[in-house]
Amino acid sequence: MTAAESDPYGAHRFRVRCDVLPKLGFSEVRGLSVAVESANDDESGSEPRPPDTDGRGRRARKRPGPRRRPRPRPPSPPRRETSSPPLELRRGVTDDRSLWAWFRAWADGETTPQDVRICLLDATGEPVWGWVCRAATPVRWTGPHLVADAAAVATESLELTHEGIHAVTDLDECAD
Repeated sequence: MTAAESDPYGAHRFRVRCDVLPKLGFSEVRGLSVAVESANDDESGSEPRPPDTDGRGRRARKRPGPRRRPRPRPPSPPRRETSSPPLELRRGVTDDRSLWAWFRAWADGETTPQDVRICLLDATGEPVWGWVCRAATPVRWTGPHLVADAAAVATESLELTHEGIHAVTDLDECAD
């Protein structure tokens, strides 16, 4: 393995694609995150044991000495639900009004959820990693923060909820 193969990819080369949007350049993508949720015993349907029993209904003996903290149990397979925060797409404001149009179409009930693909690119512009947010729907459009004495770029952002993030295994899905 060469040093170039083990170097991490830059976070500044990426592509975002969605069927209802033209090819837009985004300056930032936030919310690529997945967490495993573990259900409490109350939610899993199992009966909690009375506090002073050993699990078989017999009264537990109390041992002298310092109390040990119980170790957290990893979630069992049937309890491995995942959740993800909303995805936020941010870009500079231009004459293109696609993000606003998608948001309004969703709010007006005129469109359906869409898959959104985010692809990380290498130095040559080839996709090396990819993620898809399934059934994404726009929930918030945020316009530019306008300040008369600042020379900042006007940006807009679109927040999307979705049914989960999945890794793209076929990088052809990330092809331009």
